[in-house]
Amino acid sequence: MLAFALLQLIGSVKTSRASKELTLKASLWRWGILALIYGVFFVWYGGSGEPISSQEAERYLSLAQARPVSEDNRDKTKRDRLVKLREFIAEDDGQEFVMVNLNVYREQPLYADGRAVIGSAQEAELEYQRRIVPHLFVRAIHPLLMVDPVFSFGGIGDFDRQDWSRITLVRYRSRRDFLDFILKTSWGEDVDHKWAALDRSHALAATPLISFATVRLVPLLFLIVIGLLLDRVSTRSHRVR
Repeated sequence: MLAFALLQLIGSVKTSRASKELTLKASLWRWGILALIYGVFFVWYGGSGEPISSQEAERYLSLAQARPVSEDNRDKTKRDRLVKLREFIAEDDGQEFVMVNLNVYREQPLYADGRAVIGSAQEAELEYQRRIVPHLFVRAIHPLLMVDPVFSFGGIGDFDRQDWSRITLVRYRSRRDFLDFILKTSWGEDVDHKWAALDRSHALAATPLISFATVRLVPLLFLIVIGLLLDRVSTRSHRVR
């Protein structure tokens, strides 16, 4: 009887040890997968790279040169547009930036080709946004803030028009991504919906003074919580067994 009891005890210890090893291996696999997921996100989100080279700059300028002057640039010549683009490229540091978009909507959409429209200007812009979402997603481009001003208090000095109906801040991984987006995708055709919706628009490229570390931290914390919950569920299930 004593020998049988000892054998049972040894078997129980071995089973417990094997169960713990299995639980540990499963936990390591889960954390490894979660770490891989975050690594993919971190690389995709980017935000720190090499500045645009002189060879790349010339290629971008050639692409811009080949494009017709769109409705958004109706008050500029192609030469003016290329000068601005060259300055934008020359100041590239390879880092992420924010585009500040100041917009005023029309009462009704107005397309350059005179096509008949049904719907509001906001609906026309939504159509533009729907078309460009895939291009934005692959480049981790996303809005940081979208607000509709309700009142202007003014300020010191002279101001131009302050009747903006929407202000949007959009984050880009780099100037390279911005140029790829507007010069290497269907943006040139899709943007007709945007210009049809807007009576006036102004874009300002801005360098963020506050880091986007928070944006990168949120997914990390989320994955850590998931990992801890999975470990807890796994531990409880093994205890029940």
